[in-house]
Amino acid sequence: MNPAELHSITEEQKRRYFVQPDMLPSFQRSLDGDLEYSQYVKGSPFRFWFNNQPTGFTDHWHTAMEIIFTLENTYTIEAHQQKYVMEPGDIAIIPSGTVHSISSPEKGCRFVFMFEPNLFSQLPGFNYVLSLIPQPVLINYDTNPQLYRAETALLWELVEHYWGNGLTKDLNIFSTMIRFFSTFGEHTANVIPPTINNSSKAGSLVSRLSMVLDYLDTHYSENITLEEAANIACFSKFYFTRLFKQYTNQTFYDYLSTKRIKAAEQMLIIPNLPITEISLKAGFSSLSSFNRTFKRLKGCSPSEYRSLYSLENKIKKD
Repeated sequence: MNPAELHSITEEQKRRYFVQPDMLPSFQRSLDGDLEYSQYVKGSPFRFWFNNQPTGFTDHWHTAMEIIFTLENTYTIEAHQQKYVMEPGDIAIIPSGTVHSISSPEKGCRFVFMFEPNLFSQLPGFNYVLSLIPQPVLINYDTNPQLYRAETALLWELVEHYWGNGLTKDLNIFSTMIRFFSTFGEHTANVIPPTINNSSKAGSLVSRLSMVLDYLDTHYSENITLEEAANIACFSKFYFTRLFKQYTNQTFYDYLSTKRIKAAEQMLIIPNLPITEISLKAGFSSLSSFNRTFKRLKGCSPSEYRSLYSLENKIKKD
């Protein structure tokens, strides 16, 4: 059970947060079929909402990354044929491009944080953190109280910065968002599975696995195999396969595919770069393999992703 004091909100706060800093009225959505494009604050890559609407949201997706912080009552997210039930105080991180639906209670409220993940993509380590979130992630007190307390405090900081009037408002939001994801990455990466932790060589095992992850950060576009990755860590292929899954919660090839798709997302925002060239630069052997993997991980095709990004940019300019 999440500690109530960490997510309680007063009626005065509700009235304050209901009004957007740019006076955009209430909670608004802009849809083109199941594609939702984000209405960021003009001149900013962020849009945060205080949402108390009782209506749910059918299957949709967006290039924005989304964080949901429930305050009152229960919400349910469905994505990749999996349900995520959010109790009051729970935090959900929804990766960009994920097709999802949200069931809302008749009476409740939550914060919705929308932002452009490309803003952080050039920061060392951020793409690794994103690889830990291939699908929605739920954070609550029961699963990890230390992480939960740290992340809720940072979300309240984001709220105060966003609805504040400081001259360095966006800079403060940016730095707090970095702390949010670095905290998530540190807690997630440092959770050593029992089979590793029980080993007298736990430190060495983790160090060797981390060495492989560092290598993949810069060599993901190459035709690296499971056997080659295992050799880098000086493990047998079978032992490496088991440890890698325990450490990252993904198979080696799923992790590598996620890394490549994240790189492709960055290239897709370049208007004149052919998708075939992007697939090769990202490390895929064929366009069909790239399209299939992109659709599986992001819920949309590369061309749809590019179209939505272009549409968002047009709206921002208008």
